[in-house]
Amino acid sequence: MKKLIYIILLIFPCMAYSIMHRVIQDGSGDYTQIQAALNVSSPGDTVLVYPGRYFENLIIQTDGISLISLEALTGNVAYIDSTVVDGTLQSPTLSIYLNRQDVSVRGLSFTNGKGTGIGIAQTSTTITNCKIYGCIATSGGGVVIAGSAVHLSGVDIYDNYAMYLGGGLYASTGTSYINTITFDPVNRCSIYNNRSGSGQDIYIQNAVSDLNVYLDTFSVAVPTTYYAIYLSQGLNNYQMQIDILN
Repeated sequence: MKKLIYIILLIFPCMAYSIMHRVIQDGSGDYTQIQAALNVSSPGDTVLVYPGRYFENLIIQTDGISLISLEALTGNVAYIDSTVVDGTLQSPTLSIYLNRQDVSVRGLSFTNGKGTGIGIAQTSTTITNCKIYGCIATSGGGVVIAGSAVHLSGVDIYDNYAMYLGGGLYASTGTSYINTITFDPVNRCSIYNNRSGSGQDIYIQNAVSDLNVYLDTFSVAVPTTYYAIYLSQGLNNYQMQIDILN
């Protein structure tokens, strides 16, 4: 029996060592603060956040982390509204640092971020069934994407403000790295009622390919450059196609 267990551990090391860290404000879990759980997490771990309003400015610095609410386990969307990260207008509500891979965020609300709601720089990240609202920035009030592979599924980005570019979503790249942004065509995102100096809801520059944006709800039925701007890198003429239901 001992030999069999040892063989299983060799074959499935991630299954053997992945840990779920429970964050519950009343002290009945493993941690009462989300960042404390993130700090001790190893690749493959999950941080499960129970309902509450967490006044934190989160940083993910580990590969393969899953940050989730009970929505991810139950499918109950009410947990999205009841599990809130409040940045208190101090800094972004969530920053995913350079070169992090396979990060997953699901089922939480992010509000009162300063500098952006969620900042993603040179990482691969999936955001699912989250709400991002009430955040402010110079550019990218709701979400900033810089040189990253990001998949957005069921994400609502609304009521954010950027002074210059992209009130809802801002994405840009340099010459040595690119963005790969994809939108779920089934579990659609919504981007609406954001404000900015240019590109009220979406501002994407230095694009290196066409982009299909599948949305449930947008600010207007027929987007103009007042609401959504897509600029190609160099002399290319890449296009952004926005498919809107509402």
